Amino acid sequence: MKKKLFLLGIGSLTGHKIISKIKNDFELYGSYNLRNPNLDFVTSFKLDITNVKKVEEILFECNPDYIINTCAINNVDYCESHPNEAKKINGDFVSILSKISEHINCKFVHLSTDSVFDGNKKTPYIETDITNPNNIYGNTKLIGEKFALMNSNNLVVRASVLYGWLPENISHMNSSSMKPLNFGLWLINKLKSNEEVQIIQDEFSSPIIVEDFANSIIHLLKGNYSGIFHSAPNICINRYDFSKEIAKGLDLDLNLIKPISNKTLGRKVKTGTNKCLNSTKMQTLTKFKFLTLNESISLLKN
Repeated sequence: MKKKLFLLGIGSLTGHKIISKIKNDFELYGSYNLRNPNLDFVTSFKLDITNVKKVEEILFECNPDYIINTCAINNVDYCESHPNEAKKINGDFVSILSKISEHINCKFVHLSTDSVFDGNKKTPYIETDITNPNNIYGNTKLIGEKFALMNSNNLVVRASVLYGWLPENISHMNSSSMKPLNFGLWLINKLKSNEEVQIIQDEFSSPIIVEDFANSIIHLLKGNYSGIFHSAPNICINRYDFSKEIAKGLDLDLNLIKPISNKTLGRKVKTGTNKCLNSTKMQTLTKFKFLTLNESISLLKN
């Protein structure tokens, strides 16, 4: 008999990819808000996660063995101007899920971010580095992490810049994350439209394609791992150079990409310079192998 898995956010970039990859392994349940992917292999529910009573009702009724939460407000600038809303979704909601999962004795998997660090370290961050977020988004995601980890059986997976694609039937729909497009798709759309783009060159990260991120989460879940893991390929690259690699890989015009600094761009949100993550723990302990940047961009092109 298959175990039951409930994924919150089946219309999200990561959620859709995970649920599609494990459709033969679990009895699947999931929720969506604005994006309904209409998956015939998932018992799905339209759910506003701010309706706590409804969340509890559905999860207690489904009684899953695993809960994966991909819901979040991921727009850093939006969080800065809407701190209460960000805390409610990125922090308080995770507390509710953690309590529910403990009550029904299931494993809770929560997704987090490099923004829990201040970005001042000279080398990529490891899981045991001291957290010190310097913006609202990072602060609220750290609150969520702490709630998730109150149960030692739970799992938190951090990623840096996430990019990839969604099926056409939902890619054009608005997202509850307040982020209409991930960076990769935004860049590709701009370059295909022959539009010039200004890309920051003073922020470094470890970009991961959604296929790889989803595979790493599934790998950790099936291995019954708990605690904090960084999901990141062996790369630390600035956003400008990363953009050029995407353009080269997809045969788009590199000359449309212009370098700029965060300061010149006039961005008010503090993010730090180093957003890179070290995933040695995951690679060594679980034997997971991440894709290279070239492999990832080839996948994106295909």
